[in-house]
Amino acid sequence: MAKYVLAADYTLMTDYRNVPLATFFSCIPTDFWYSRLVFRILADPPKLDAEGRPIQVPYGLRKVEASLARVHGRKEVVIAPPQDIDRYITDDTEIVGLHSMDPLGLGPVSMSFTMGGILTPYTKAKFLELARRVQRPGRKYKVVLGGPGAWHFDCRAEMQESLGIDHIVHGEVDHLIPEIFDRIGNGDAPPVMRFTNATAPSVDQIPKILGPTMHAMNEVMRGCGRGCEFCEVTLRRPRYFPLDYIADELAMNARIGQSSIQLQSDDIFLYQLENWRTMEPNEDAVKELFRFVMAQPGVTHCYPTHGTVSAAVTNPGLIEDLSEIVKAGPDKLVGIQSGIETGSPGLSRAVLHRKAAPFTAEEWPDVVVQGTEILCRNHWYPAFTIILGLPGETPEDAWMTVDLIDRMEQIPGAHFITAPLTFVPVGVLRGEEFYNLDEMIDEARFNVAYRAWRHVLMEIDEDLWRLTHLPGPMKAMVVATARIGGRYILRIMHRYARHKGFRIRAPAKTRRQAGGHTLSFPAA
Repeated sequence: MAKYVLAADYTLMTDYRNVPLATFFSCIPTDFWYSRLVFRILADPPKLDAEGRPIQVPYGLRKVEASLARVHGRKEVVIAPPQDIDRYITDDTEIVGLHSMDPLGLGPVSMSFTMGGILTPYTKAKFLELARRVQRPGRKYKVVLGGPGAWHFDCRAEMQESLGIDHIVHGEVDHLIPEIFDRIGNGDAPPVMRFTNATAPSVDQIPKILGPTMHAMNEVMRGCGRGCEFCEVTLRRPRYFPLDYIADELAMNARIGQSSIQLQSDDIFLYQLENWRTMEPNEDAVKELFRFVMAQPGVTHCYPTHGTVSAAVTNPGLIEDLSEIVKAGPDKLVGIQSGIETGSPGLSRAVLHRKAAPFTAEEWPDVVVQGTEILCRNHWYPAFTIILGLPGETPEDAWMTVDLIDRMEQIPGAHFITAPLTFVPVGVLRGEEFYNLDEMIDEARFNVAYRAWRHVLMEIDEDLWRLTHLPGPMKAMVVATARIGGRYILRIMHRYARHKGFRIRAPAKTRRQAGGHTLSFPAA
């Protein structure tokens, strides 16, 4: 049996039936019947191969697998399904490696959905379940945790021992994994190991994945450079993967029929960036990347994970060209996650830094509105994040964000998601206080959260049926559950507002209402 057994928790191993943006529902609380129903419907079990191993695996875990296999051979490394990992741990096992994203429920989405951690998100519940499964009385193997969620144990240090995690690894260590595991196996490693940008790998040191990934994700670049203080990835130096590297990895997903490829980047519009002064995209390089991916065998669509809306305003022609390259249209949208964070120019100046570049912080709200219009006109579907409780945020700042959502809703033909997140102290702001939604909420910030969720429900009503590609009965169940559950949550928010004495500010007349289609919501 294998020397190294790797795993991720259940929330990272399900494809959520490929429902758009359903991965956010991994952060819903386990505490209510309706959230348990939603999770049970959406989070289908991991698909397994003939040997009972997951076919698709989180991208980061594939990198660990590839790094170990390069030194020790593939037979010594196995990625196990989380619900059945016990079967893969034997007397031959030396190390069990756990990949984490939101292990203790401290991520911004989970903190928002669970009232600052009062409730328990599925991400935390399923990770704790996995951590318990890998423990055995008198075990000789070591349990190691890494991945984007490792920082949680800086905030909850006592949890490392209580969960039986022997070692935690922080940082980019694609190229160092065999050395780290050897040190652990020899008993020559500290409980917490930290690696900085100084030791981060170059592109030629990063091994290529050996199998398919969740959501057909393939990395095209790392790092950003815009300098947002609340963001961890801005601390990484930018690196760009060459096209032949991308092709080899992409083939791993195409060979199992994954035809819609997700291009992982911290900001797709910074791919092969040349002008760091203005941060205007390298149009030729970005378009070449998309053309190249679309030309690969088996690929019919591709879309980026992240991108900054200011690039759309700077280069609207680029957005139009990319839409043409991927053959985007009303029934074939280009999804992208983008951070609004705040509608306040003052906060933008203080913490977003170059997010608006080449525009100024004072222009940020206008940039967001114009960028949304450009993206939506070209059949892109942005999922925007908004952060509640940024350091220094005032009620006036929060009301500016409410006003910005108002303006965005009046854009003709625009469709987008607004996800309100609570501030989590990472990046340059590591060490600041978490924004505790239950204790620190006020009327202005409540209205931001309310308006954002109300808009999500509008999009569920109008678009979820069209964008969900499932057999009829399952599709009807998913859409009905989303509509009913969304309204249930909105009613809870109304009751919460009455309890707190908050006034819910009536929205401006939206483009939908102006067009004669008024959605039915609880009265404000």
